[in-house]
Amino acid sequence: MDLPVKFQTLRTRKNFSVYKLSKATDISENYIHKIEKGQSQPSVLVLEKLLGCLGTTVSEFFNESPDVLYPTTKERELVETFRVLNGEKAAAVLHMAKLLAE
Repeated sequence: MDLPVKFQTLRTRKNFSVYKLSKATDISENYIHKIEKGQSQPSVLVLEKLLGCLGTTVSEFFNESPDVLYPTTKERELVETFRVLNGEKAAAVLHMAKLLAE
């Protein structure tokens, strides 16, 4: 796996500029650029922070088989969107989903 390429691909797919990701995570733009160029290896904590902002986890990021975690594209999109919500919004979405399922 090519971490720099995979990370940059994920960031751009999620429509995050380096600047936006830097502001959201309080990790410098310079450091994010170094990660994407392969000049720096982020710690697990830094990677968790960056990936969390992008709606994924470290284990999902390194998983080579997307079928293991998300059976459908819609389910994946729902989970990724849910993960970036704050606690109150997440609770509201969960409550609404439960009501719809009744």
